[in-house]
Amino acid sequence: MKLAIALVVGLMLGTAAYAQSRGSPFTGHEAEQLSEVWPQIREAAHFEDINWSAHGLSRAPGGSEARRILSDNWNELRREQHFADIDWAEYSDARSSQTERYARADSDSFDEGGYHNSPYTRDEFEDMSRVWSKIRQAARYDDINWRGLGLSAAPGGHEARRLTGKYWSELRKAAQFEDINWQATTGYNAR
Repeated sequence: MKLAIALVVGLMLGTAAYAQSRGSPFTGHEAEQLSEVWPQIREAAHFEDINWSAHGLSRAPGGSEARRILSDNWNELRREQHFADIDWAEYSDARSSQTERYARADSDSFDEGGYHNSPYTRDEFEDMSRVWSKIRQAARYDDINWRGLGLSAAPGGHEARRLTGKYWSELRKAAQFEDINWQATTGYNAR
């Protein structure tokens, strides 16, 4: 029995180390968590549809960049039988294009808490971008189920949430969160 437990633990650690060695954006622990639930979650048609709490997790493992890579490449990634089989090097170009997309407005878009000339910090902006296709369908900002999207609460500080709620009917027309012109729509200026 001890040998079986040792083998299972070794396999799990090896899987996590293998994922890390292939350029994974996840820590060893995060890769281990994803490996454990991968057979079930890869069945989801959309990354945003995964009910993490049903798999014993409070939210998707990984930082906002890692989760965005999963979300943006979900159709391809979920084809892998095992999480450890994903060759993350193939998605490094995806990371570069995401970074370029977020910085396209200007190279100095992170300034005093505003990212991309928005009232959101970089991490909050990334969270909003990740769930935008789902939340923009809501008729009212206050009706959004953030927990259902894998977030504990609405991203952003008081001012960001206030502006987003107040101008929701206009903001939600943007196809991508990063397409919002905050100054033209809300009068907000991050500078």
